[in-house]
Amino acid sequence: MMTTKTRYPVALLVPALVVWGLFWIVATGPKPVPADRYLGLADNYDVEIIRDDYGVPHIYGARDVDVAFGLAFAHAEDDFPTIQDVVLATRGMLAAEKGASAAPADFLVGFMDVKRTVEEGYATKVSAEARALAEAYADGINHYVATHPGEASNLLLPVKGEDVVAGFTFKTPLFYGFDKEISALFAGTYPGMPGTVRPKEEEESLPVGSQGVALAPKATTDGHTRLLVNSHQPLTGPVAWYEARVKSEEGWDMVGGTFPGAPLILHGAGPALGWANTVNKPDLVDVFKIRRHPGGALAYTLDNKWAPMTARTVPIRVKLWGPFYWTVERTVYETLFGPAVEVNGAYYAVRFAGYRELGMLDAMYGLNKAKDKADFETALARGSLPSLNYVMATATGDVAHYYNAQFPKRPNVPGLDWQKLLPGDRSSIFVEGYEPFSATPKTVNPESGIVFNANNSPYLATTGAGAPVPDDFPARLGVQGNLTNRALRLNRLLTLAAPVSPEAFREIKYDKIFDPSYPPLVALRTALLEPPVWLGVEEREGVDLLRRWRGGTALDDRSAALGVALLYPMIKAWEADEPMPEVWGRLPVALNYLVTRFGRMDPEWGEVSRLRRGGIDLPIAGGPDILRAVYGERDADGRMRDVAGDSYILFADWDGKGGFTAHSSHSFGAAAGRPDSPHHTDQMDMFAREVEREVPLDRDALMAEKTSSTRL
Repeated sequence: MMTTKTRYPVALLVPALVVWGLFWIVATGPKPVPADRYLGLADNYDVEIIRDDYGVPHIYGARDVDVAFGLAFAHAEDDFPTIQDVVLATRGMLAAEKGASAAPADFLVGFMDVKRTVEEGYATKVSAEARALAEAYADGINHYVATHPGEASNLLLPVKGEDVVAGFTFKTPLFYGFDKEISALFAGTYPGMPGTVRPKEEEESLPVGSQGVALAPKATTDGHTRLLVNSHQPLTGPVAWYEARVKSEEGWDMVGGTFPGAPLILHGAGPALGWANTVNKPDLVDVFKIRRHPGGALAYTLDNKWAPMTARTVPIRVKLWGPFYWTVERTVYETLFGPAVEVNGAYYAVRFAGYRELGMLDAMYGLNKAKDKADFETALARGSLPSLNYVMATATGDVAHYYNAQFPKRPNVPGLDWQKLLPGDRSSIFVEGYEPFSATPKTVNPESGIVFNANNSPYLATTGAGAPVPDDFPARLGVQGNLTNRALRLNRLLTLAAPVSPEAFREIKYDKIFDPSYPPLVALRTALLEPPVWLGVEEREGVDLLRRWRGGTALDDRSAALGVALLYPMIKAWEADEPMPEVWGRLPVALNYLVTRFGRMDPEWGEVSRLRRGGIDLPIAGGPDILRAVYGERDADGRMRDVAGDSYILFADWDGKGGFTAHSSHSFGAAAGRPDSPHHTDQMDMFAREVEREVPLDRDALMAEKTSSTRL
């Protein structure tokens, strides 16, 4: 569900900060906070962490805050370095720890005014219950540091509840691509900027996607309600999934995935309901070009007058070496439209969903505690979550897809393209606030009993009637209209399989085919009908190989390596709404790569596509925009190492009689940051074989397989 690999905005902001900012170098390092002062924090909580056979923590506490404390401690045991990086990034202090490569993330935190937003609103705009949860989680991190001396940076302590809330304020806008919009602005490539020739999403980054499917009792062969939670994320870093089960005596009971720094489950399931998140891409950012006073005064033209604007400094402290730090300052201006910056002598203000938003944790807490569809919708209707699709199922058989977003209220102005640069000289085109939840696209309990999303338009959300229609939503709302191969496959396969058996549901999830109607595949096959006459013998053999390809990515498929190599650039172009690249210039390059690296043009796909960590190296089926989603990066030996896509998979099942079961698998294992742990890699074989384990939700079953138990 996030954006790039382990960074936040693109590195092109680094030189901009150097050119535009003031800077100085000091030889002053941070003074450490004594960690032993946090040794007694556990006395305030009563929590037990029981790890199952795969090291996944099951956290039991009397109160929700006990569980949050335990979740932080358990996650830190497994991946403290990433949690620390996330906290420092949220504070805008990552460059002080990591160096210049982290400066763009720190600037973005400052541009978004995260620190001031939290300082001013934490006590009044975050509920007491959510604050208690955040503070308990922060205590869990502090207690871990106190009991593990030498692991923490001098910059970290103390972690506070404000840090946890700030993490949501900072990171949630990145899921809909806010960082890419800002990067395009600084690069001068935002649509409508002078000389723009490139699209605004030009940076190569790891894909973020996901799919979720919910089946009502009438859509299954046994009358059960089922949910597939299947997010596609980077396999490592700050947005790689961590699995946990949380259970309190206050009614909190969930199993699912979370990210470092989050004090609850971000998506998963419990006895009452569950949900899957997928990334959506509505238009949630407006960029306005403003005209600053030519004399340098803090004013800009608005409604034929000079309107005042304020200026604030964003300092970025960058670690050089040893005790030396380099501090850069950049000015951000506040306008009616939002924060503004200077780019190449011009000034641009940005309005974006999630700006100064502090209600995310309350909303997520509401989802975690929801007992039925009404509770779930109440949490979403707060309007605090900037984006993301929600595919939901309840134990009583309700299913729904919610195309959730903070849609900016936009007036109906003929001729104004809200996806391009907007005039910043008139207040009439700016309206405060967001559209209500009632105005957003949703599909609730449709006729077929099936709902799904695979990062596609909300207008295809079910196999029959009941999905929203485009005519009901004005263009200025910015609802995406795209399709994906995964959406096409889900629509086709779920239609054919209905009513869906448990076995068919799993087979559909692990489908490995590019749909025959998928436009990139259609374009490739069309090109193969008329190859150019100048092709050599090897190239013609390659054409024959491609003509035999049925669009599959199974381990033994001998056409997939060449097919995926040619198809992937076409997929990227199609997703960006650009012309697809031609085939024939790329065919010899792809053939040379395969023959050079594998000794033949048709190696089995499993020889090329690999799941790797440490000394384990396994074949893995699937590919880009496939339901069995695998996105690879080429290693030195020419093989494609799985780096994103399927990462945490959960099947949830409610039998309608009070029974709830869950089966899951993880790409690597629970101990992401502990290479010496057996749980660093112990799920890889299961994951590569497309097998899940039953999560031991019953305490007796858990105790029968426990590997450790810790009471704090």
